[in-house]
This record gives sequence, C-alpha cells and structure tokens, in this order.
Amino acid sequence: MKNKKNADLEGKKSGRDKQAGNKANKIHETRESGKRARNRSSIVVRISSFYINMFAVWSLISLIVILVLVIGFNILHASYQTKPYMDELTADKYNIQELNDYINQLEAIKVTLQDENGTIIASSVPEFSDLNHYSFFSVDTANRKVYFTFTVQIFKDDGVYLLNIFYNITLLIIEILFLGAALVFLFLVSILTIYIRGKYLTRKAFAVVDELIVKAKNISSQNLNLRLNVSESSDELVEIALTFNRMMDRIESAYQRQNQFVSDASHELRTPIAIIQGYARMLERWGKDDREILEEAIAAINKEAKAMQDLVERLLFIARNDKDTLVLVKEKFDISELMNELVRETHMLVNQHEIISHIEPGIFVFGDRDRIKQALRIFVDNAIKYSPADGKITLRLFREEGYAVTVVKDTGMGIPEEELPKIFDRFYRVDTARERGKGGSGLGLSIARIIVLRHGGRIKVASKPDKGTKFSIYWPIDA
Repeated sequence: MKNKKNADLEGKKSGRDKQAGNKANKIHETRESGKRARNRSSIVVRISSFYINMFAVWSLISLIVILVLVIGFNILHASYQTKPYMDELTADKYNIQELNDYINQLEAIKVTLQDENGTIIASSVPEFSDLNHYSFFSVDTANRKVYFTFTVQIFKDDGVYLLNIFYNITLLIIEILFLGAALVFLFLVSILTIYIRGKYLTRKAFAVVDELIVKAKNISSQNLNLRLNVSESSDELVEIALTFNRMMDRIESAYQRQNQFVSDASHELRTPIAIIQGYARMLERWGKDDREILEEAIAAINKEAKAMQDLVERLLFIARNDKDTLVLVKEKFDISELMNELVRETHMLVNQHEIISHIEPGIFVFGDRDRIKQALRIFVDNAIKYSPADGKITLRLFREEGYAVTVVKDTGMGIPEEELPKIFDRFYRVDTARERGKGGSGLGLSIARIIVLRHGGRIKVASKPDKGTKFSIYWPIDA
C-alpha cells in the first residue's frame, strides 16, 4: 500500500511538472512570438521611410544644384563686370605712377595696389584701413560688406606689384542664407507632411492587408463565407483581395462538396443497412421455422452487402484519387482488342438491345488496361441502363489527331442540356433517372472521368432528351 501511495504521489507530481512545463513552454512561445512581432518592421513604416529618404536625397541634390547655379551666375557676372578693367589695369601702357593715378580715380570696382613689401600705394577703396583682408575674403566692418578677393601680379621695370580686386558678395551671401533657410524650412515641412500624410495614405492603402490578416485569423468551418470588401479600393492591392476572395470561394465550395459527399455517402449506405437490419429482424422472428423467409432474407442480405461493398470500393477509389495515392499500372496494349472484348461481353449480358460496333484494328495506347476497361464498362452500362429495350448501343474506335477515340452512343432518354455540366459530379443523378428507378450510386461517371483524366485524356458529351446520348473518350496514342 505504501509503495502504491508513493507511486500515486509520484504520478501526480509528474503530471503537475508536465502541466507546469507545458505552461512555461506556452508562455515562452507567446513571448517569442511577441518579440518577433516587435522585431518585424511594418511595411507601412518601410514605405514611408523610403519616400522620406528619397525626398531628403533629392532635396539635398536640388539644394546643391541651386547653390551651384547661383554662385556660378554671380561668378560669371563678376567676371563680365571686372574683365574690362582688369585688361586695362594689367596692360603695359601705364607706368607705376600712371597706374597709381588711374586706380585712385577708379570708382566702378574696388582695387588696391601693393608693392613688394605689402604696402598699399594705391586704392579705389575708401578707408581701406577698415578692410580686414583674409585669404580669399575681405570684410568691410564699417559698411558691413563682404568682398571676394583675388590677386594678380603685375610686373613693372622697378619690381613686382600685387593688384587686389574686391568683388562685393554681400548680396550673394544674403541670397544664399535666405535661400538655404527657405529650403530648410520647406524641407522640414515636406518631411513632416510626407511622414504624417504619407503614413496615413499608406496605411489606408494597406487597409485591405489589415483586413486580410483579421479575417484570416477568424476563419473557421463555421464562417467560410468571410470575404474582403473591395468596393472602395481601386489600386493594385485589390488583386490581393480578389485573390483571397476567390481562394475562399474555392475553399467554401470544396468544404460544401465534402459535406455533400459525406451526406450522400451516408444516405447511400443508410438504405442497404436498413434493409439488412430489417431482414435480420425478420430472420430473428420467423426465419428459424420458415425456409422460404430464410432463403429470401439471405439472398436480400447478400445483395445489399454486395451493393455496400461496391459503394465502399468506389468511395475508396475516389478517396485515393483525392489524396493522389491512386496507382495506375501502365503498359502498352492493344485498345482495339480491348474494345472487341468489351463488345463480346456486352453481347453476352444484353439480349434486348441492338449492339452495333465499328472497331478500327491495330490501335495501341499506353495506360492501365484494367482501369480503361473499367471506365469504358461504366459508359456502356449507363447506355444500357438508360436505353429502352429495343434501343441501339453503338461502340466505335478510331484514330483522330494523335488520340484513340472510343465512342459509346445510345438511343435512350438523353440528358437535358442544363444537366450536362453536372453529370460527372459525385452522387449526382438526373432526376428522370431516379424517377425511373434505375438505381446506382451516382459515382460511376465520376470514376470514369478520374480514369480518363489520369491517362491524360478528355471526354466530350452530346445529348438530346428522348434522342440519346453520345460519349466520346479521347485516349492519347502511344508514340
């Protein structure tokens, strides 16, 4: 008892440890999921950042281009303005005294002349002592002006002199500062507008993606009718919404077909099961004493059991095809011989119908002989089932553009035009067929279609009510 109690305690402890471990794993997974979500960058943020960066780069390039153009224009203007005077001052027609007199009287431009010691000996700049000279710039502190300075050497007989030309760039600096401030202000306003407005518009444009995420999370078997709203969208993302809606249409349709398949299969199995149960109860009550009831019940049970077995085998065939596990044993064989064999068997099974055959000899195909015969037998059985007793069944085989064409034609009740697209659906039977008590599970043509498509073939159907139906099956000929 003590050992059993210890074992129970250890089992409970192990269970608690397992639950605690599972809880810890779930918490860890939740934290990791949240961490990954935080680390993921939003596509809206990336798009907004891309446009902000692009705008910043192009704004900087535009600013540089504008500044270069402004400065270049001023340089050209300065060159155009000072060139005549420079040519005059650097000409050899003046001696040093005449040059001094010319400079002292010059008013159009600002010029100073220095000797070898740096002493100013001539100037057209009033009060040049207030002019603070730097490498390339000079500042007139008294008049608050800035000059761009460039120096030219003049060679005279008595030595080398320096001619300093001063070009007023005060207005240029003011223009550059004003332009720069305006561009910076415009840049900041634009960046702010792009960030706020762009983020809003991008988020609005990607609203369909947000809706897609929300609805995808809420999809279950109870609400497969969820669809994205595309009435207010007109951009490329509409295609995402339409693709999602089309996908949901296919899923909902497949789910409905699956439910219908289960419902129809249950319905088809319910009838033979009920019959078997009824005869079993009849055997239980009277079968022990009544030989006739015994034999009738056994025959009926065998018949319904065989029908159930046939239905289950058909269902398994379709299920294997749906799971892509259906195996076909393909080989090259003479389909002409198979058609002749099918004609002989049909003659043995049918006494009241007229069987007409036109078989072209020597046609070979590559495929599963048993499955192809199974498909052709389905078409022939349908022709016999839905044709009157004195009707004609025509079987043909011929070549046509790389295909072996097998034709099964009857003179039966035919199929209404609106029903033709549905005849290959699972468990589908034309209402007139049900009314005439022809039976069947409604899976035959579905199976035949699967076999044909698995062999790379196709089926053509032509039918008129009360005139008959013609099935043309195309099988690829083995090259």
